[in-house]
Amino acid sequence: MVKLSVSKAARMLGISRFDIQDQINSGKLQTHEGYVTIDSLRLAYPNAGVDSEQDKRLKKMQQIKDDAMFKSSSVAFTQSENEKSLMEIVASLKTKIYKEEIKNQHYEIVFEELGERLDVLEKCCHAQDKEALHKLQGWVKNQAH
Repeated sequence: MVKLSVSKAARMLGISRFDIQDQINSGKLQTHEGYVTIDSLRLAYPNAGVDSEQDKRLKKMQQIKDDAMFKSSSVAFTQSENEKSLMEIVASLKTKIYKEEIKNQHYEIVFEELGERLDVLEKCCHAQDKEALHKLQGWVKNQAH
């Protein structure tokens, strides 16, 4: 049982000591050894929101818990947004890789076609050009691999 002096009870309720003394004198507020109890204040002033120290601690713990839950949901939301962003980046990179693979396949075909055309050209060219053409064919084959 929490006991308060008349002065402290008045400050807690935001009223004068005389108002509390009137309640005591009229029998609406009980005292115990010159002090008023939180329970009797709650009965006499039901709308005043009189809280004991334990009630205040419980409210504070609940507020801490609520804040932690809010932060937790904020972290989860941020993680969700980060995952979406990362998925978009991965999708974009996959598209770029696919386009590069298509280009590489095209270049492979071009080099193969170039090698075939150089082979045909070598068969038809003059003897003095064959050595230079043969060097060019070797360079093209090295670049393709």
